Amino acid sequence: MKSIARTLITRGVLAASALLAVSARAEGLYIGGNVGGSDYRGDAIGGLSTDRSGTGYKLYGGYSFNPYFGLETGYADLGHFNGDAGRLRARGLFLDAVGSYPLGYNFSVLGRVGVFTGRLSQDLNASAPGGPSADSGSGTSYKLGAGLQYDLSKSVALRGEWERYRFDALDTKPGINLFSVGVNYRF
Repeated sequence: MKSIARTLITRGVLAASALLAVSARAEGLYIGGNVGGSDYRGDAIGGLSTDRSGTGYKLYGGYSFNPYFGLETGYADLGHFNGDAGRLRARGLFLDAVGSYPLGYNFSVLGRVGVFTGRLSQDLNASAPGGPSADSGSGTSYKLGAGLQYDLSKSVALRGEWERYRFDALDTKPGINLFSVGVNYRF
């Protein structure tokens, strides 16, 4: 009876140690950056045809509380969108709750939801209805995303992500999709 109890205790201690080792590796601070293509979904600039694609990037920092949950904050510049009437620039700050689930072979799937305080700047040229003007606005709205992460080592990982940034600024409420790849470094 004592040997069974010792075996169970030993196995329990080994299992707890293994769980703590995995958790310790996945916990902590990290930084990163992504770059990719952005896709504007909203009204045409000044009512005239608009190029709806651009180049965007994000810089972020985060903290993983365990292998499955963390928080990220950062800055996203979602690019410039040019049209016959002028140009629109989109950027802002975000705070996301990030969930991850390990798939095996160093791959993890990511999901995120958060808040985004974005700023839209619109510069209309002379061909726009009403003539040349500049306008900007900012507001807070939601942000969603999903992606895949591959861990190159305990410290370095590659990410591929899709994110949807919703703007609550100016008269329109556009959304911008960012399809990006990047790298992060865990301390």
